[in-house]
Amino acid sequence: MFFVFGVSEAIVKKAAAKKCSKFTGTYPNKRELTPDEYQNQLTKTRAELFKKMKPQKLSHSLSTPSLAKQYSELTKAQEQCRDIEIRYRKPTGAINPKTKKEVLEWATYIG
Repeated sequence: MFFVFGVSEAIVKKAAAKKCSKFTGTYPNKRELTPDEYQNQLTKTRAELFKKMKPQKLSHSLSTPSLAKQYSELTKAQEQCRDIEIRYRKPTGAINPKTKKEVLEWATYIG
């Protein structure tokens, strides 16, 4: 199974909305931000997160690398993205002592 990893504008938008607060200050001086102040704070946070975030899974499992490549091209065309790559689960050869299953790692597909 192949997956597309990267940082997209949609992921950054969700993370920034969670991180930004609509209030500022502490209890005696706590106040609600105006819509303009909140939007300014939100755009600054989005810009910072877009630079800092680690690549995350953008797609569900795709059966072939060609489908993953098509998905990555569509993602690039639709929105601003960075660090787009195709990854798959690669066996490491080690076995987990508790579950007795083989340990897998993410490997970048080069094709």
